[in-house]
Amino acid sequence: MPALSSIALRQALAALAAACLLAGASAATAEPPAPFDPRVTSIARLLAGTESDYPAHARIAALDAWQAHRAAMAPKWARLQRERLSVIETWRNRTLGADAVTCRTLLYPFSGPDFMNAYLLFPRCETYVMFGLEAPGTPPPFETMGGDEAGLYLKDMRVALTDFLERNYFITSRMAKQLHTPHLKGVAPLVLASMGLLDVRVTAVEPFDLGPGSEDARRAGRRARGLKISFWHPQVGKPQTLYYLSLDATDKALRANPEFLPFLAQFGPSVTFLKSASYLLHGNEFADTRAALLDATDLLVQDDTGIPYRYLRARGFEVSLYGRYARPIRDFNYGYQHDLAAAYRTSGKVADLPFPFGYHWQDGHSGLILARGTAKRS
Repeated sequence: MPALSSIALRQALAALAAACLLAGASAATAEPPAPFDPRVTSIARLLAGTESDYPAHARIAALDAWQAHRAAMAPKWARLQRERLSVIETWRNRTLGADAVTCRTLLYPFSGPDFMNAYLLFPRCETYVMFGLEAPGTPPPFETMGGDEAGLYLKDMRVALTDFLERNYFITSRMAKQLHTPHLKGVAPLVLASMGLLDVRVTAVEPFDLGPGSEDARRAGRRARGLKISFWHPQVGKPQTLYYLSLDATDKALRANPEFLPFLAQFGPSVTFLKSASYLLHGNEFADTRAALLDATDLLVQDDTGIPYRYLRARGFEVSLYGRYARPIRDFNYGYQHDLAAAYRTSGKVADLPFPFGYHWQDGHSGLILARGTAKRS
């Protein structure tokens, strides 16, 4: 597919940014809540393949490598918006309604760098908490990069985004290599690329630490590493914060990070979002994390790879089902839920799900679970 013209590209990006914001938010009336960092905001735009007017990055934007990056990314972003994101946005407005407006905190376990889907479904949260195994990383120092180095970095970006653009999720085993190249390391560049695409203004990117932890844990290198991104969007008009934590959330490994579960608990009642989560919460290894999420969750949006249906029913969640329930893909046969299959069969007419969601992105068998908890909103 040929590269988009500059006008067509701007139109596609404007449509994509609008898809992440609820109707009624006016860029003309929203007051900027804070200054932003023009350097990091420019980095986010360049990583996304969108133009930047930051003078110190003019050299990077003029490189053939960046022009090739922009030409490669533009049609892919436009296709993603046209075929998937705009459809999700329409479903969100119809189905989530006020919940998407009043969200205070969104918890996204096992997220990897997937800020895009979290912000698309819930663009007005004050706080986003994401965690996974992948390292946090840092923004690239474009000012000091040579042309060849920048070209290799941008090439690695495109490789790392391939699965997301095709499937709408990242594959953990591939990220282990894609986010550990000689040039590209960690989730920060991919998160920033999503922000750049959505016209987000980045206020600050800084390290984040849960706490001191034990000396043994520090010595063994098992302490969580974190990233805090402060940002705002002209059409949202308020400061927003993203926390990303790199850690192993199994019960055994969390002994090295005893502050993690209390950190999650402080955000309840929250929205919890789970997608393409490898059925990790189905086993006993993540029992404490699963319990903490259930305690904190007021509204849950997930596919079948998240919290098992039986735990939702045991906790008294009110469950609505969408789409279809299909057996897990081959790698996750152990994740089949007989009770969830029965619920789909006996729930009467289950509402359609008009977009692919999770591992069944190719066969039209995607399902979505919307569950409302008993936690009181404060």
